[in-house]
Amino acid sequence: MKSKVNWILFRKSKGNFTFARSFSRRTPLDCRCLLLNKMRLKYLYFAFVITLFFSCKKENEGIDFDKFTGRWALEIVESKADSSSNWKPRQDHYKNRYGFILYDGKGGMGVHHVTEGYDKYEFEGKGGLDSLTANDLRHLANNFVYFGKYRVIDSIKVIEHQIESVNFQNMWGSIARRNYNFSGDTLTLSPITNRYPKSRLKWIKLNDLE
Repeated sequence: MKSKVNWILFRKSKGNFTFARSFSRRTPLDCRCLLLNKMRLKYLYFAFVITLFFSCKKENEGIDFDKFTGRWALEIVESKADSSSNWKPRQDHYKNRYGFILYDGKGGMGVHHVTEGYDKYEFEGKGGLDSLTANDLRHLANNFVYFGKYRVIDSIKVIEHQIESVNFQNMWGSIARRNYNFSGDTLTLSPITNRYPKSRLKWIKLNDLE
């Protein structure tokens, strides 16, 4: 059974019939096929849009993006003297530091950590900023804090902290790049550098719902 009918039109001119044009008239079967093709194209379009959306999300956020969300407590700061050395707890002003790092799950973050006994220090200067001693200023310098945005590049296991506010002026507007690793409830962040000694900070995930 044919699915379409061809029509040929002639027109009369000075007593003679001449060819005008031909056209096809679609049958109901053709109409159904055309409708199915349009529906397939529509589904393909939506599938393409959804795939593009998730591809963009993965590119911008990374597969590991959601793993960072929440509040983490600093457990330990370790250092490595050279490529053949083992990781050891730092013994300088980073010894027994404590603090927190926060990722809001929307691209915003903040970090704050201080030296051991920071909250118990008694200032030697009692008369305001002008009376602060060298020890007081050194104590304040051991306070480390910044806020900004973050981006996860999971293909190379790197997170970027785009610093927008920090207590050290020379870091303002900079990008702090960290290698990261997840192991259970522990997040390890290692500042990226080609020089030794190297450092890494281990953070423990907090369950603030408990």
